[in-house]
Amino acid sequence: MSEAEARLAQLWAATDAPPRDLAFALALEERIARRLMLIDVAGRLGAGVVLIAALFAFGPLLVADVRPLAGSVDAAGPVLAATAALSAVILRLIRLPGSVLASDEEETGGFRV
Repeated sequence: MSEAEARLAQLWAATDAPPRDLAFALALEERIARRLMLIDVAGRLGAGVVLIAALFAFGPLLVADVRPLAGSVDAAGPVLAATAALSAVILRLIRLPGSVLASDEEETGGFRV
C-alpha cells in the first residue's frame, strides 16, 4: 500500500462512525414517537370535530323526538336514583375480601378482585 493510500485509510478510520451510536438511535426514536403521537392526536381531534358537528346538525332532531317521552320518565327519576344508591350500598356490603377471591396473586396476574 502506498503512503497516500495509508493516509487515506487513516483518514477514513478517524472519521468512521461508531458501530452503534446511542445518541442518534435515541434521537431517531424520539422523532418517530413524536410523529406517531402527532398523528394520533390529529386523528382524535378530527373525530371529535366530526362528532361535534354531527351533534350540532342532528341535535335538534334528537331532542324533538325525546321531549314527549320526558314527561313519563320525569316521575321515575327519584325512584331510579334511590335504586341506584341502594344497589351501590348492597354491592359494597356483599363484596368479599380480596384474599377469598384471589388467594394467589400469580394466578390472577397481580390483579385484586
